[in-house]
Amino acid sequence: MSKVELTINDKQVLDVLTDIAARFSDLSDPMASIAAVMESRTEESFETETSATTGSPWPELSENYLNKRPKRRGGKMLQVSAGGLAASIEGDSGDFWASIGSNKPYAAIHNWGGLPEMKPGPAAIPAREYLGINAEDEQSILTILSDFLLEN
Repeated sequence: MSKVELTINDKQVLDVLTDIAARFSDLSDPMASIAAVMESRTEESFETETSATTGSPWPELSENYLNKRPKRRGGKMLQVSAGGLAASIEGDSGDFWASIGSNKPYAAIHNWGGLPEMKPGPAAIPAREYLGINAEDEQSILTILSDFLLEN
């Protein structure tokens, strides 16, 4: 089967296509809104001590851990100090991306849990997922993008 190509040289059509490409060359505004959605979900996860994606409660701190660190009893997990993990979470965005994260070296182990190859203490840390989005957030993100498309 032969390939057929059609080249459009119509100035009006090309002007519209160029305009469309220009309007979507920078998605900074919706990306900033998407980063805010992700940041909001993370804040809620810390507040409710539940998984960002499933809403399941975080595992409790072990009795062994609490006996070694009695001041960790009561209060919110992962929020003991003002300079701690919850306070370190920041959202960021650019023209085609949105992200959220922490500069704390221990952030990953608390979100995903310890690994079997780690020393026994860190290996036993259960995942307390605070990063992620749920189905409601997905809909919010789709609405943000849809609204952007309709406005532009």
